[in-house]
Amino acid sequence: MLVSMRRFTLKAVVIVVAAFGAGYVIRRLSRRSKTGMTETLKGHLIRCEKAMQSTKPILRKHGFPTDNRTLTVIGFISWLVEHQESILLLVMHEKPGSASALFRPVVEGAYRALWINVPATDAEVTKFNDKDKIDLEFGDMATALDNAYGTGDFFQDFKTRAWKHLNSYTHGGMQQIGRRFVKNEVANNYSDEEIYEMTTSVTTIVLLTISFFLKRHGHADSGDRIQALLETYGPRADGKKPAKE
Repeated sequence: MLVSMRRFTLKAVVIVVAAFGAGYVIRRLSRRSKTGMTETLKGHLIRCEKAMQSTKPILRKHGFPTDNRTLTVIGFISWLVEHQESILLLVMHEKPGSASALFRPVVEGAYRALWINVPATDAEVTKFNDKDKIDLEFGDMATALDNAYGTGDFFQDFKTRAWKHLNSYTHGGMQQIGRRFVKNEVANNYSDEEIYEMTTSVTTIVLLTISFFLKRHGHADSGDRIQALLETYGPRADGKKPAKE
């Protein structure tokens, strides 16, 4: 199972990196006041929504054990899908600030779900279920994920590059406050490119979590179907060269 997961992961990681480009949460992109949504961005959001909706019948066709570990991951997946859908909805209603505030919870929730899915011990799962507590620091969890899924230093590197900026978006730091002005006016100032990269990345992280869950339970073909969805939106679907291939 680990070898199969590793092949899947490395391909998925390329897509995640492509989604972030040089770093959605790191780069300062050129910005403009958003007075309406372009057709290009709208089409991209529709493709992200379609990809997520396509996972639901794949999940529904399988039965899963009712142990605490499995049920906990299922709960995480349900919550992550709702957040992804909420981000798209907020963007469609021109609320990109609120949408970007949900980016960190998606990342943190995906890391937790993937940790519960494989490397967490039974005792650690029980502690989370009973006391709502995980002792691992986020960086240690990232290391555990890379070791469990054979992803090199992907999870660690992403945490190092992105975490400070994601916190700023969620907790009202300058990444967020600095995007509330256009010259001397109070107005949303999020570029289409920022929104494109955020929605691509969020969708990819959630799909990646679902795929690992399916493969963990022996549904390799369904995991591969989820993997195929990663290429239906974002840079690959739009004919853009990934940042790292």
